[in-house]
Amino acid sequence: MSSLATIARKDFKDSIRTRSIWIIAGVMTILSLSHILAFISSPVSEQHSRPFVFAVAQFSLWLPLAAIGIGFKSVVGERTSGSIRILLGQPGTRRNVVFGTYLGRLLILTTTIILALIIVGIVVTIEFGDLGSITDVIGGIIALFLFALAWIGLVVGASSVVASETRAIGLVIGVYTLVEPLWQNLVLRLFALIFTGTIQTPSQASVFYSLENPTWYLYVNRLSPTEAFNAARYYIPELLEGLWYGTAISGPTLPNLFGIAVLIGWATVPVYLGYRQFERVDLG
Repeated sequence: MSSLATIARKDFKDSIRTRSIWIIAGVMTILSLSHILAFISSPVSEQHSRPFVFAVAQFSLWLPLAAIGIGFKSVVGERTSGSIRILLGQPGTRRNVVFGTYLGRLLILTTTIILALIIVGIVVTIEFGDLGSITDVIGGIIALFLFALAWIGLVVGASSVVASETRAIGLVIGVYTLVEPLWQNLVLRLFALIFTGTIQTPSQASVFYSLENPTWYLYVNRLSPTEAFNAARYYIPELLEGLWYGTAISGPTLPNLFGIAVLIGWATVPVYLGYRQFERVDLG
């Protein structure tokens, strides 16, 4: 455990000293703010009653790219630079290298998110008067943290299974393309063809709030980490409110719990598979 903590601490310190981390934090903040400011200037903003849930939604666009920028070199970078031998000689095991690096990069990603979230929160508070209910704030933060875990787990896992940085960036961009730009227009349509015989997908308008959509769609849609996060940022605050105040939960429970499990799966399965592959490779 001490070796794992040492590697995580070293990875965090090394990363925090690089300018690229601060550039990523700055770019994510600016891009998130640009969407928020555009929304605030529209008449629709006057009807918005959940400012913090709206604020964390902006991270769904940029957090995956930040995770890729922070994590794609994590393990493979140590291999290509030769520093992996130093890490393994501390003494450390390959498991400690993979999971220690995972923790270090997660700390970095969390730091950039906190910095961006503070600035975004100040702007939203000034415009809307407050951030909303305490359950919205805590639930939104939990959903955002699960989303960050999912993406950094995916990226570090990919970085553990390849032998070059080029392959690592190619692999994570390929996964990103499938679960982000191609998800609605290609992947979901292929699932629709399997379940219904047509490529038509149901409307996504009420997918986070009700059971009106077909059962297969409610579950398949949440296989994407972003769609699972979009559902969780509404569902987790309602779940907390239900637990604390005894109010009814309006969202579909089982599909949303499935979505939260999917986020945990993206956070753990790729990095575990990466570790298993990393244990078998010849580092000589």
